[in-house]
Amino acid sequence: MHTLSTRTLHDLAYDRGEEYDPALTPTPALMEELSLTDRAERPIEAHSPYERRRRRERERREAEALVPDWFALDDLFERPVGVHGEVV
Repeated sequence: MHTLSTRTLHDLAYDRGEEYDPALTPTPALMEELSLTDRAERPIEAHSPYERRRRRERERREAEALVPDWFALDDLFERPVGVHGEVV
């Protein structure tokens, strides 16, 4: 566990609605709780319509990138001999 600075401990206690006095020795339980809140992340919110559209477009571009530009549907079928100007 890393040691939190006095300023960080003060800010975390303020967020909890408590007064932090560095002259008083905090209890180990309080220090552990404050150190856990230091690593807390923001709640996950629903993505905005703009973010959802960007994600859909990004996924579509990634899916299309899997097919090489030089590949065509005609490459899947064998052309009969003598078609399209080929020598018989």
